[in-house]
Amino acid sequence: MSSAETLTPQQESTLRRDWKLFTILTFLFGFGFQLYSGVFQNFLRDILHADEVNLGTLESMREIPGLLAALTAGTLVAFAESRIAALGLVVAGIGIAVSGRMQTFGSLIAITVFWSIGFHLWSTVQSAIVLALAKGKEGGRHLGRMSAVSAFATIGGLGLAFCLSKIFSHLAYDVYFVLGGISIAAAGVICSQLSTHAEGGKRQRIVFRKEYGLYYILIFLEGCRRQIFSIFASFALILVYHVPVGNMLLLQFINSILISMTAPAMGKLVDKVGEKGPLTFYSIGLILVFLGYSTFQTVGALYALFLLDNVLFSFGVGFTVYLHRIVRPGELTPSLAMGTTMNHIAAVTVPVGGALLWKSTGNYQYPFWVGVGIAVISWFAMRFLPTGPAPERA
Repeated sequence: MSSAETLTPQQESTLRRDWKLFTILTFLFGFGFQLYSGVFQNFLRDILHADEVNLGTLESMREIPGLLAALTAGTLVAFAESRIAALGLVVAGIGIAVSGRMQTFGSLIAITVFWSIGFHLWSTVQSAIVLALAKGKEGGRHLGRMSAVSAFATIGGLGLAFCLSKIFSHLAYDVYFVLGGISIAAAGVICSQLSTHAEGGKRQRIVFRKEYGLYYILIFLEGCRRQIFSIFASFALILVYHVPVGNMLLLQFINSILISMTAPAMGKLVDKVGEKGPLTFYSIGLILVFLGYSTFQTVGALYALFLLDNVLFSFGVGFTVYLHRIVRPGELTPSLAMGTTMNHIAAVTVPVGGALLWKSTGNYQYPFWVGVGIAVISWFAMRFLPTGPAPERA
């Protein structure tokens, strides 16, 4: 396996510039997306009067572009990862900016699918760009560092949204969405300025290999459990416990502070000890979180579980580091894209299935019992991960 790449002083200077630009655009994306997502479920309830089935349907439709990630990445194989990301960010920014003007559920679905295409272009290549800029050194630390930047951006976005909700209590949701969309589109413009350091080199169109099977399984299970919690945990607080928008923003604000402190540490830990130990701990923590949401019925306890789940999510860098350990040269970006497709098989089916389960039983806790089972399967699958830290590679 090749060693980490050696750079000339001029290349080092360009690389530092790229890191600065990528850090800024990562912040702008996280800031803008949080302005949008921080109030979106309240927008659904207050403006469109959506119920749990409406939410599940919308989320499933939103994830369809992710299901096609491998095909999309293969189609755009001639473009550098940074150009794909720039295009995706601009599309996402435009779509989110106009989302608040949608007054029917059908029109909201249409614009959501549109901006989701851009979002999934960005999210598919984001980790590949980070690992390309890392030049084979401490990939986990850099991934964790970018997670921390995103968390700080979330703090900023939530802080602004919270202040706006308190100062201008009747401010139209459209204002949040426009500000968020502008920020995301600006991130796309900056992304287009990245140099060739951000490129992963020549790559395959579509990759699906048996040797990557464990990664596919783990990322599919991660998609299942993430969809259950990210959709139904917050919506249960809003719909069942009537938590107002200010409290939800404050909860996410606290969550982002915790992630900003834990994400870099998790990245360093994965680099130091390998993926197996941290991801095993992660799966055990998820079992406890889902058990809690399946049984507790006090708002304070649900708040604590909501924060714990999102802190545990910092361990997720281990999935990308594991793939980087085993992937063949030139196959990282298409393999990440295939992983996104595997993840979104769950993302397309779980929201509707969970919503129908909630609707038919009249109990929001049943989807979380399914989450317990998924977390147990994930814990078992972690046993097959390699032990020890991943070696450096170009």
